[in-house]
Amino acid sequence: MILYLSITALTVFMAYFVNSAYAGKSNNRRQARARNRQSMLNGVLLTGIFMVLFALSALRIGIGNDYWVYRDHFLHIMSGDTAVSYEIGFQALVKVLQSLFGYDNYRIVFAVMAFLTSLFFIKGLFDNTDWFVMSFFLFMANGFYFMSFSNVRYYFVMAVCTYAMKFLFAEDYVKFVFWIVLAAFFHKSVLLVIPVYLIAHSLKWNKKTLWLIPAACAALALGKPVFRRLMFVFYPYYEGDLILDVETISYANIAKCLAVLLFSLFYYKKAVKGNSKAETLFNLNLFALIIYSFGYYILETSRICYYMVLGHVFLIPIVLKAIENKRQKVFCLLSVILAYVMYLVIFIIKSRAPTVLLLPYMTWLFT
Repeated sequence: MILYLSITALTVFMAYFVNSAYAGKSNNRRQARARNRQSMLNGVLLTGIFMVLFALSALRIGIGNDYWVYRDHFLHIMSGDTAVSYEIGFQALVKVLQSLFGYDNYRIVFAVMAFLTSLFFIKGLFDNTDWFVMSFFLFMANGFYFMSFSNVRYYFVMAVCTYAMKFLFAEDYVKFVFWIVLAAFFHKSVLLVIPVYLIAHSLKWNKKTLWLIPAACAALALGKPVFRRLMFVFYPYYEGDLILDVETISYANIAKCLAVLLFSLFYYKKAVKGNSKAETLFNLNLFALIIYSFGYYILETSRICYYMVLGHVFLIPIVLKAIENKRQKVFCLLSVILAYVMYLVIFIIKSRAPTVLLLPYMTWLFT
């Protein structure tokens, strides 16, 4: 626990000195030198943060509830004796790496995935944030980084989503779709992002569109048999599974999405309305709240919604920066920090559970 909290504190401290808005419009020498110094400092700090996150993930052994399951599947991929459900992109990567570095060299596979996941997350956070240290803190406190020790394919494509968001915000849809399709070769669930993100980006709330909210809630509540039938078309091996085919209501995630919704609504006119990026992120949070509340029966609900909840790391800083009253701003900032620190501590305490297995941390350096 102390290790994970220390890593979080260290990287957030480094992130504090990163300024993602260092570029100015003036061309005078003094400001040009300042921009160059900040740009260089950004590069050093971001590289340092990346190296810390990459090293902790790459050097682990047996950490993550599916670590050894992945190792067994790597062997099946190489031998071809048993069919593996992993997507062709990931299977190809495993074959290439183990051909180059030796049969059953599973550590190199985890290391490469750790490298790519950390790289895309850091790049995506820097490119898309309005306040880097706050976005990075929320990223760490939400547990996204630590959860990447499990389900390595899923969190890799989530990292790619973080990066691809900048093309969505810039309305460069070809590049956005390209990166999502590329990620789908590692985890096909990411294809859901294309329609969901595009709808979130284009949907504007007014008297003519508000009816869509109760309609979506009713459709999910009443359409359970239809939606489940469609899900098993894509994931037939989930049907009847005692672990995967279960219905659970995530009250914690509902509470978190509801809190973000209310916070955003309170400052909606100043922070969200008219800001295309903020409106997109606001819609993604609303979508997640509706699915958590009325689509709880959907397989891997949290995994689907995390593509939407990911937007919290960008939306909350936007709202915080838009608060004009200093006392309100300080109060909201401290409240957000306290709430997410508590969330992180609870998450780490629970990470010893057999379904998580993030603690105790072990590394192959000393084995």
